[in-house]
Amino acid sequence: MTCRALPVALVAAVITLSACEIPHFQGPQIQNPPPGFFLQPETFQRRRMFPDLDVTFHSAWVHTDIGGVSIIYVNGHPGSLTLDDVTGAREGVLAAATDPDVSFSEIEALTIDGRQAWGWSEEIASSSRGLVDVAYHAVIPYDTTSFAIAFTSGEPNFKGPAPDTLRTIISSFAIGQTTWNKPLIAIVMGGFLFLIAVMRTRAKERADRLRGINLVKIPRKEDEGHDNGEPNDPRPSPAPESA
Repeated sequence: MTCRALPVALVAAVITLSACEIPHFQGPQIQNPPPGFFLQPETFQRRRMFPDLDVTFHSAWVHTDIGGVSIIYVNGHPGSLTLDDVTGAREGVLAAATDPDVSFSEIEALTIDGRQAWGWSEEIASSSRGLVDVAYHAVIPYDTTSFAIAFTSGEPNFKGPAPDTLRTIISSFAIGQTTWNKPLIAIVMGGFLFLIAVMRTRAKERADRLRGINLVKIPRKEDEGHDNGEPNDPRPSPAPESA
């Protein structure tokens, strides 16, 4: 590749990279976890939303602070769960709750990763205790797998704006995979190949013009004697004899 073609190749490479979308995390995961959260997959819930279903995927994000603990649980289950399944899960979580001050919202429709999903919020609060804990539960069904996500927190930063903040963070869930804008890449590569062809054509035309130029040799001064038929003797002439 010539030096002139190098900048063109760099531009094409930059545009090609910009034509791909790279997720923050590959595979099923919360794509925008809050700052300070760390993956700790060895952390499990005391009771899952779907305790009777097999777990095909598990992950957990954990954040600890002086103000409390926040955990995001992600569990994958086989099959595509329905609204009836989500309703049953909510009823099961409510029945298993032991705190008398717990309350649940109604199920709401969500869109997560471009798919139909459902969720509900939960809080433990009373006039004497104040707002103790908040939580948000969401279920995202895919064709062969469904993901149940629970975000629980006792930290003031999350308790105050709940459930909106919890819902927003959960809504960043997606099955991360690198996607390529193939039409744009095809256009870029086509333009790159066209520029290379133009540069090669111009280089060939320039070479042909140079080959068509007749070079004339300009004689040097010391060669002028040879051109006039006279020898060019570099030795000095002898001095004339005196009478």
